[in-house]
Amino acid sequence: MTKTNKQMQIELSAYDLYPHFNLPKSFSTKDLEPKSFASMQHRVKNALRAVFTKHLSKTVVLCGDSCIDLIATSYELVADICVKDTKISIAYAPTKIDFFGTEKEEGIVSNSDVIIMPIAHLNAHPKWLGMIDAVLAQNDNLILVLCGDAADCAALSLYWSNYVNAVHADFVFEFRASEQNYSLAALIKHYVIKYKLKDFDGAALNLIASFLARLNNDRRYLFISELRLISLCQEANSFCKTELISEKDVLKAIAASDYRINFIAKAELRYHQDKQLLIKTKGECVGQINGLSVLETQGSLYEFGQVVRISATHRAGGEGDVIDIEHKAELAGQIHAKAMMIINGFLTKEFGSVQPLPVNASLVFEQSYSEIDGDSASLTGLCAVLSSLANLAIRQDIAVTGAVDQFGNVQAVGGVNEKIEAFFKVCSMHGLTGTQGVIIPSSCVSQLVLRPSVVKAVDNKKFHIYTVDSVQEAMLILTNCVYGDETIEDSVYQRIINNVCSLTMNKDDNGFLARIKALLHL
Repeated sequence: MTKTNKQMQIELSAYDLYPHFNLPKSFSTKDLEPKSFASMQHRVKNALRAVFTKHLSKTVVLCGDSCIDLIATSYELVADICVKDTKISIAYAPTKIDFFGTEKEEGIVSNSDVIIMPIAHLNAHPKWLGMIDAVLAQNDNLILVLCGDAADCAALSLYWSNYVNAVHADFVFEFRASEQNYSLAALIKHYVIKYKLKDFDGAALNLIASFLARLNNDRRYLFISELRLISLCQEANSFCKTELISEKDVLKAIAASDYRINFIAKAELRYHQDKQLLIKTKGECVGQINGLSVLETQGSLYEFGQVVRISATHRAGGEGDVIDIEHKAELAGQIHAKAMMIINGFLTKEFGSVQPLPVNASLVFEQSYSEIDGDSASLTGLCAVLSSLANLAIRQDIAVTGAVDQFGNVQAVGGVNEKIEAFFKVCSMHGLTGTQGVIIPSSCVSQLVLRPSVVKAVDNKKFHIYTVDSVQEAMLILTNCVYGDETIEDSVYQRIINNVCSLTMNKDDNGFLARIKALLHL
């Protein structure tokens, strides 16, 4: 990170942008001992031991996610803890007769020591719960292991009075990168053996770690979505033409997965290319700023960034309110409405604490035709309003994202990688000038796991990423003018005060009539 004397904001270097996983390229999974995903689930192991060895309960509730095979993983953990001759049964979707049996035919409960079952099936048959309580009470050796996601568990807690008496545990998908680098390699070795894949070299493993860190939106932690990771390893294996799977093969697999679901994101870029979406990436403009948002496509759940032009105007009169046009048009969600109120709160604190600010401003997301929500554009909107009130031009080669509080402190937002990459793509389409870049909250630096093309552009000083902690710092980058106060000549603050005073002095009727006469040359 580097700082300039002119500004206290931090400009990130290429070294700051990409996570550094230090497995050497000469390293490979060849000589590693395999390690399964189940073996990494220490919380679940603790819960199962509490039931099987300490007899704390006869029911275990394991909460996980669809990114793993919950039943198969639970079976592996149970089998590892139980004694050799334990009868373990998996009841995916049994009928009532299959599960409980009849007078003539035994069911699963009669032929099992441990039953592993999805919670969703019990939620679909809540009348079974009383019978299950009776079976567990009559059979001292029977243990029930239930698996589901958070929604399944919440629903079951409403139906089942004995839910609170079960031993509960969560599957963990987030692992600290610095501690799990070699564990990830051992996990991939497990897939190599299980699915008969080629071994991976160190560079490929580092790239997979970066991919998992991006899934987690935090490069300090890896989000191991097992099913997605297995799919990535298998596809990388299909591209490999050498002895070891390389970084190039993993990149091809990631690109292939991205290509299959990024059509809408590509179509969005075409609108910029055809100039149907009016986004400036050069020059300056008063009351106009580039904001950044994230869209998620339904079905594929593909997230991509979007550049949005936000504009602000003001007029004499009123009590310093910011009119949110999106809210007036009923195109804004509750969090967005809250963010606009926070902008009002900041302006009141700065300029209207003694008496109301005698101007109103309006704020709009240009060329936006669907509902928007979230507070990640509140810093952007506030900068646009300040620009309008100060009659001070904002750089159009900078895009901004960040939430803000009533004191002007900038707060973290999500989707930073997708937002940065979206503006980089638009700038690349319009032509990189070497001055373009983005402003993000300082607290979002740990989220950055950017595509190599962006990192390369930053390294070559063709694109810039600035971090800020306050709206004052953001305004310095955007306007090249210090925020200051009323005593600092030509500061943003003093410009706003002078502009508002000028509007107030000209507000009387005689002044208005004089301007009309001047326009009409009377």
